Amino acid sequence: MRDQESVKLEFLMMVNDNIIVQRFFNVREFNPKAKNSLELYDLLYDFKDDIQTQLSLKTVTYMTDNMYEIINNPAILDTSYIDGPEYFNIFIKQNDVTICHRQIDAKVYPPKIRYTVDVRPHLKNLLMWLSDIFSSNNLTYNYLDVNLSV
Repeated sequence: MRDQESVKLEFLMMVNDNIIVQRFFNVREFNPKAKNSLELYDLLYDFKDDIQTQLSLKTVTYMTDNMYEIINNPAILDTSYIDGPEYFNIFIKQNDVTICHRQIDAKVYPPKIRYTVDVRPHLKNLLMWLSDIFSSNNLTYNYLDVNLSV
């Protein structure tokens, strides 16, 4: 039996229009229904939660280390260097079509923290897990009484 060609997917994380990280990865035996799976939802929810936890812990450390400067000049914690909203956007794409998207409000974190987010330590495992999910035929498409595959 000849293997099905692999499908190229993209992982992309941005702050507004600025790319933080972009990786392309191939999935053998691609299952197009996987985009509606509970496993994909859970993986990206957990990844988003891990990033938020990392940012929160760095914020606490930053605020503790700079406590006296912050007390004397609270403007240090100004929520942004730009006007308008600021979001971390996490995308999974296939041929420039968004399969999955998660968003984090970046203005919750001080600028010195949000502009130093590092997802590289998570990438290898995340891409491996994404490949596993997108190549699996044994996925969950129901949550409680809701059919996710529509």
